[in-house]
Amino acid sequence: MSALLGPMAMLLGMVLTTQIASNKLLGESLDNLYIPAAVNMLVGIFCTSILTWAVTKDWPSQAMVQAAPWWTWLAGGMLGTIYLTGNILLAPKLGAAALVGFVVAGQLIWAVALDHFGWIGFEQHTAGFARLAGCGLMLAGLFLIAKF
Repeated sequence: MSALLGPMAMLLGMVLTTQIASNKLLGESLDNLYIPAAVNMLVGIFCTSILTWAVTKDWPSQAMVQAAPWWTWLAGGMLGTIYLTGNILLAPKLGAAALVGFVVAGQLIWAVALDHFGWIGFEQHTAGFARLAGCGLMLAGLFLIAKF
């Protein structure tokens, strides 16, 4: 694995936390915490469309499109809306550190479960002691950050 991949992923975490903050501020400015999710998705589809057109040389065939599970066409957008809206609603109540801690803990625990059982197309990786201990340490860190 390249030594740059970890720092790049950390940078994405910083981008995500900044996105949460900007959506929270927009929601507070508009006195509506739901509008920022729609704005986020509309701007996102515009930017993603330009990026996709710029970098895609070979488009999927009709057979490839039809072979994709039907629910995969809906899941990303619906789950993204739930995620964005949830962040916007929870950010003012939890604060940035606790919110991100809970989100990352949820991601990590769910990712370990997905890997362990090989669900949703992931290759099976057993949740051994080290992975379970890592989840436990994540929860301990969350406990310290969220100040229960």
